[in-house]
Amino acid sequence: MAIRDFSDLQREVFRLYNQGAYREALALIDREAGRFPDYAPTFYFWRACLACRADGADAGLRWLQAAAEEGLWYHERMLNDPDLAPLRGDPRFEPLLKLFRERWEAAQAVARPVLRTYEPEGEPQGLLVALHGASSGFEQEEERARWTAATAAGWRVALAQSSQVWGPGLYSWRDRDRALAEVRAHLDSLGPHDPTVMAGFSMGAAVAMFGVLTGAFPATRFLAVAPAIRLETFRPLLAEARRDVRGYILIGDGDWMFKEVQEFASAMRDAGLACELEVHPGLGHDFPTGFAADLPRRLAVLNSPR
Repeated sequence: MAIRDFSDLQREVFRLYNQGAYREALALIDREAGRFPDYAPTFYFWRACLACRADGADAGLRWLQAAAEEGLWYHERMLNDPDLAPLRGDPRFEPLLKLFRERWEAAQAVARPVLRTYEPEGEPQGLLVALHGASSGFEQEEERARWTAATAAGWRVALAQSSQVWGPGLYSWRDRDRALAEVRAHLDSLGPHDPTVMAGFSMGAAVAMFGVLTGAFPATRFLAVAPAIRLETFRPLLAEARRDVRGYILIGDGDWMFKEVQEFASAMRDAGLACELEVHPGLGHDFPTGFAADLPRRLAVLNSPR
């Protein structure tokens, strides 16, 4: 497979991981990581997880120690990853946990929500607000470009980055109340737009959907890519949601959330709410190839007359 960008590399690493080809995945990262320096924290973490799987605690620990030497760190929830299970209880792991916790506390103390806005030529035809996934952010151009493509179709685009720090350049929306408050403050600062589409990937998509369905956000449209939702949380929201709420969901049939998302889309339609479900065969928990190029069409579908 030709590796054109970080997304290609991520898909291939995950494919090898799912096949149990851990050493092959490590070799691939070694070959390609230098092309994507902005993703260095992610690569060190992947290497630690893969090395633990392939060769046990010593190998995984070396990659985390190397990350620490580079000034990196990770939230303790990331370090609870099942792939790092061989390190549990290892006395050599404890100093790293302490160091990472201290670095996280220092970073979290100064972290603030960030909003990046991109303007189209001429009068905007609407506002698209996008939220990143968990352990992600908008500090990399590739992450931003997926959404800013909508400016060419006349949309004002705003990229909201959480203040919940997960690692260097990595952020989360785990505290939902805090996430909703931050995004609502961004929306207030942007002013009213008709239409406003709330969008996002994975956990960010779940926050966007929750805000629209509960009325926490002044918007009636959402565009969700691989939303990380739980049916027992989201289904009850449908009865009280505004009747003009509309959704557009993209999901791969290889995504671990596929069945739950499929059921939710059906539940939306059963509740009388419009919902488009776009299924991509063979796709895991990821953006589909060519997402940016087709984004304007999806926004047009979402905002077309019913």
